[in-house]
Amino acid sequence: MEDPVGCRGIRVPGHAVCLAHLDETDRTAYLATLTPGADLDHRGTRFSGHLLGELLGPLAFNGLAREIVIGTARFDEATFIGAGFDHVTFAGEARFDAAIFTDAAWFEKVRFAGEARFDGAIFTGTAWFHGATFTNIARFDRTTFTDKAWFHGARFAGDAWFGTATFTGGAEFESVTFAVSANFHEATFAGRASFLSSTFTGDARFKEVTFADEVELCEVLVQGDARTSLELSRAQQTRRSS
Repeated sequence: MEDPVGCRGIRVPGHAVCLAHLDETDRTAYLATLTPGADLDHRGTRFSGHLLGELLGPLAFNGLAREIVIGTARFDEATFIGAGFDHVTFAGEARFDAAIFTDAAWFEKVRFAGEARFDGAIFTGTAWFHGATFTNIARFDRTTFTDKAWFHGARFAGDAWFGTATFTGGAEFESVTFAVSANFHEATFAGRASFLSSTFTGDARFKEVTFADEVELCEVLVQGDARTSLELSRAQQTRRSS
């Protein structure tokens, strides 16, 4: 059924429009029903930083901005304009497939307890994942980063998938821990890529990766499949000979 306001945002339960199009009275009433750990489904919704802040406010314990907890989160195909989720805990699955992040997007110190999915997402500004913890599977397949992508100090406790991802700006994976497997198959790094002091405990795949600029591999620790070092070395040699 066609949305009466012409947007793709999923309708808020009990209403005919998405969260972005609710009037102030109805939005206030909806937000009042939320408590820490609540499930959210706002697929296709357009979020400004202000609107996202209003949504996250009721999910904070004792009103503390650094104790926000979301249950299952569905933000597939949503648009975020200068908005972020710093210090948020996603207790269930978090889905951002095909979401669009304009301006900077913040996920610093975020904890993903369930599967985190960003397949096909587009980040047009700087993407900040400093210190993020991915307890379960993390999927960034076909994700596009048109500006810098910062994952400094992030920890991937489950499989990390970056297959066919595109990093147009710099890609910062310094001091990152990949505890299970890391898959960068056919990823493209158009800018500087740094894996300085990162640890690969399990298997890692960099087969057919394109490095168009400098690659920083100093102090990389490989504890899993030995082919990780070989594939990284070959990728670096390919860049230097191009």
